Amino acid sequence: MTESLKLAIVGGGSVAVSFLAQFLRAWPGPVAGLDAGRRLEVVLFEPRAEVGPGTAYQDDSASNLLNIPVGRMSALARVPGDFLDWLRARDPAWLREQGVDEATPSSFLPRPVFGHYLRDLHRDCLALAARKGVRVERVAAAVVGVWPARIEGEGGGDGLGAIVLAADGTRIDAHRVVLCNGNLPSTAFEALGALPGYFNSPYPVADLTARIGADDAVAIVGTSLSAIDAIAALAARGHRGPVFSVSRNGRLPSVRSPHNRTVKLPDLPLPEPDGRVTLDGVLDSLRRALREEGGIEEPDDILGLPGPARTALDAEIARSQAGPRPWQAVAAATNDRIEHIWHALDDSERRRFHRDWRTLWMARRATFPMRNALTVQGLLKRGQLRVEAGFRDVRYDAARGLFEIACGTAEGGGTLGAPWLVNATSFSMDVEGTSDPLVKRLLADGHARAHPLGGFDQDFETGCLRDADGRIVSQVSVLGSLAAGTYFWTTSMEVNARLALGQAERLAREMRVAMERPMTRTA
Repeated sequence: MTESLKLAIVGGGSVAVSFLAQFLRAWPGPVAGLDAGRRLEVVLFEPRAEVGPGTAYQDDSASNLLNIPVGRMSALARVPGDFLDWLRARDPAWLREQGVDEATPSSFLPRPVFGHYLRDLHRDCLALAARKGVRVERVAAAVVGVWPARIEGEGGGDGLGAIVLAADGTRIDAHRVVLCNGNLPSTAFEALGALPGYFNSPYPVADLTARIGADDAVAIVGTSLSAIDAIAALAARGHRGPVFSVSRNGRLPSVRSPHNRTVKLPDLPLPEPDGRVTLDGVLDSLRRALREEGGIEEPDDILGLPGPARTALDAEIARSQAGPRPWQAVAAATNDRIEHIWHALDDSERRRFHRDWRTLWMARRATFPMRNALTVQGLLKRGQLRVEAGFRDVRYDAARGLFEIACGTAEGGGTLGAPWLVNATSFSMDVEGTSDPLVKRLLADGHARAHPLGGFDQDFETGCLRDADGRIVSQVSVLGSLAAGTYFWTTSMEVNARLALGQAERLAREMRVAMERPMTRTA
């Protein structure tokens, strides 16, 4: 008979470490009066070499900058300054080796530094678990299946649990499972995947710069933050060849002003007379907050200048160097309640957002730091970088060894050619179109279903999966990018840390109650 309750965490990146750290803080420790053999066990499945950084914060080029200032980066939702405190405790010489000259709340630091923070936080988790009598086991293998089930003999629990199976054959009966299995690979150009000059993701950017010749032409599909990371990495390694960055709209992200201050939004928008919360109501709320910050609704500033990317970027940099941009501060403040705003909208309004506003929101809300903006500006002025709109398609010309990109405004007959192609269109949230074994199995067995706006369909209050019939699967919850349809902005560490806190505290309460129930002994 099982005498311990088991919590399975699938994945070992930033979201998993955030959840584990906050769960252990919420766990009260040994339960008085229980048999000595009964305890809580946490089993963490992570196939990568180490727990903590994941793909997002892995060791990589120092040109990969965080897009959120240090003061808002923390894996602990209740301790927003945790990362900053960790930085201040580090040896300044070590920080300089990592590309950090100073660490202030407004600094934008290399992403790998946050990975080091997560490694240390995981080590702290292990020490805290030992003090609280919790056993933490690491399984260095990917999970290939999770089956909600009634676990016989569950030690004091409600009998509901899940079977978790890993690729190495490890099988456990868990009381609860939290899926933190990261981003799904892009499927935008699957037919190109086997070609030697193709990168399905810019990351790690050190791989790009190690393989691409310094004088080679490089085509990047995408003009958002991932594309900026690829461009900055090439520049940092002294790349001399032409670089083409193409997308449908040709928009670069907004440049974040270093002068912005943190603001708080007013309450959620009031419902319309018919009781609905609408996008128009949300917009009115943001306009009111902008006025309260002393800002004005200037379309060219908020929406960005139309026309060539170089002209638009020059204007962005000038505005951000000149002073604060209140609309950016207001947009950033939505992170404090973004999932609740999203949930308050009905299905038709959420679909309307995806249809009419999402592209603009992603281009303007996802700002990038001044350091990389100046790098991109220099490349544009020298003519080494071209940013083009009107992307239509890409094909491979085997005879010439070139990727040919059909682009509406490109010179030379509407095509650009390069021996290297980087897919910077972001990861996939299409659970039905992925080849990921675990995701496919959950859908095929009917234990999960796709959310129409991305990721898995989940119960908003608990984060638990909904099965093929819409019933809540209380044994299995989800955090991270695959929760985007339910919570929207799940690419942000501060949002994910808050969602992880909610699940951590809920599961700590549930498992504590389960642990305290009288144990039914069987022969």
